[in-house]
Amino acid sequence: MSAVTPPVSRFGFLNGTGITRLRREGAIAPIGAFVIFFVVYVAINPSLLTRFQLQTAANLVVPLALVALGQLIIVLVGGIDISIGAIMSLSNVVFAVQMETMPVPVAILIGLATGLACGLFNGLLVAYGGFPAIAVTLASAFIFGSLSREVLDAPGGGITKEFYLATSGELLPFLPISLVWLAVVAVLLWLLLQRTALGRHIYGVGSNMESVRAAGLNARLTKLIAFGLSGVLVSIGAILLAGSTVTGDPRSGDPYLLSSIAAVALSGAAFTGGRGSIIGTILAACTLGLIGNLLFFAGINSYWQYVISALIIVAVVGIPVVWRRVAFAVKGARS
Repeated sequence: MSAVTPPVSRFGFLNGTGITRLRREGAIAPIGAFVIFFVVYVAINPSLLTRFQLQTAANLVVPLALVALGQLIIVLVGGIDISIGAIMSLSNVVFAVQMETMPVPVAILIGLATGLACGLFNGLLVAYGGFPAIAVTLASAFIFGSLSREVLDAPGGGITKEFYLATSGELLPFLPISLVWLAVVAVLLWLLLQRTALGRHIYGVGSNMESVRAAGLNARLTKLIAFGLSGVLVSIGAILLAGSTVTGDPRSGDPYLLSSIAAVALSGAAFTGGRGSIIGTILAACTLGLIGNLLFFAGINSYWQYVISALIIVAVVGIPVVWRRVAFAVKGARS
């Protein structure tokens, strides 16, 4: 039996087949939602198109987009990561502390290694221990959160102005460099998921575990790698967040758990695994981030963003269920 392939075709985005793939991945809705919300946002707050506002908005949404991509990888293999905010906090403070004494490349590698180690810890327990992902990551969230407060008990670290400019400044006028970093990561992740055997296995584990096993593929190893990859993506977001805030914070990842789940839900990914879109997830994260930004400029408490994120999750999960029930009832009435 041949290797399991992701339930999408593998051609360019700018043709009919690319549109079909986006539809199958559930990405059409988040793309449309982002376009509509962006137009409304600019109409309400035209200053978004100024250089300062663009840079501020980019630095706000890029860490969320990267964490959401990390959550997407776990969802693709049929799980969910409750510890993702704690992983971000731990990677953030480890990197910030290392910046005080280590060269920047070494500090970055240590920050990435922290996220990788956290992901592999979860992956080992889920893939080889056989424990439910939600239970494992709920427990590890407390562990990683406690470790982050041991590393740094208050905001601090050695983030420099040069690092801020390299991660959160402007590459060119009206082009925030954080968006460039996000684009690089997104393209590499897309190539991994769509052009490699590992990507096909990740989709396959989530969509059809029995086919993966029948094909002789190592589903456990695939899950382990998926958790490790997710940890690396989250740590990249943590490092960019440290650059934009010029500090490390042991609670920096707390707001990202619910938002990452909401972004994946809004992206059209299937929480049963096997379906999800990188572009949909990024645009969904951008939409949620801009909602928070709009609430801030409107003078509304930013905590309402959590309420909106929760409502999005309920709506995205609940509306299809209600629709199926209504359609079934209508069909039954006609018959």
